[in-house]
Formats: sequence, structure tokens, C-alpha cells
Amino acid sequence: MNEMKKTFAIASCVVLTLALASCGATTQEPLSPQQVEQLSQKRPNLHIQTSEEAKQIALQNNRVDEAAAVATDKDLSVAVRVSNFNRLRLQSIRKDVHGKLRNAYPKHEIHVTTDSKIFAELKKLESSLKKSPPPQKRDVEKRLKKLNDDMRG
Repeated sequence: MNEMKKTFAIASCVVLTLALASCGATTQEPLSPQQVEQLSQKRPNLHIQTSEEAKQIALQNNRVDEAAAVATDKDLSVAVRVSNFNRLRLQSIRKDVHGKLRNAYPKHEIHVTTDSKIFAELKKLESSLKKSPPPQKRDVEKRLKKLNDDMRG
């Protein structure tokens, strides 16, 4: 009976820890139109509105858990996070998201990846663009070019 109590106590602690950890997980809210307008005025070469719309288009695919995007005058870079069994269909997910973005933004060169490392870097770049003061334009272009080159293989 004593062993059973220990097992129950350990299981309860694990469940409680997992529940508390999931409460701490935050999801990033989409930017309000006013915030997008303010950011766009500060960064004319970077298209914040296009980035937000591209993320929403990527998230329309029900196999995509999370998306990050950065858009410039000619490039649109999108990274998507996919989990569980959907990871078995990475190529079809990339192709689907790329096709939808190509139709929505025909004048942009579209870059789509499911690589988790590139996703983290693009997410970091995206969040740095929303901070004040904004990073230098040439630094952003350099980082984005490197990420786009990495997406090609």
C-alpha cells in the first residue's frame, strides 16, 4: 500500500508540473492595425503588414502550428513550425504554403522553410524588427539574406 501512495504522489507531481508549465506558455497575439501602421512608418523597407498577412496565410494550413515571417520590397521569408506526425509531410506542407503565398504575393520572391533552426532565427529577427530602436537596415538585410540562402540548402 505504501508503494502505491508513493507512485500516486509522484504521478500527481508530474501532472501538476506539466499543468503549471503549460500555463506559462504564451502565444504571440497578432499586431493591431495601429501597431502595424506605426512599425511600417519607422521601417519603410520592411513590410510589417505583408509579414503579418503571410503568417496568417501559412497558419491557414491546419498542419502548421506556428509561423514567422519577414517581408522586404522583393523577398518574403516564411518559416513554419510543424509537430508530431505532420513532420512526415514536410515537403507537401512547404509546397502548399509556398503556393498560397505565391498567389497572394506574385511580385515577391517567396522563401518557405520547415527547418526548426531557421524558424528560431527568423522568429528572433521578426521580433527584433518590432522593438524600438529598430536594427540597422543593412544588418537586417544581411541576416535575412543568410537565412534565405540557408533555406535553399
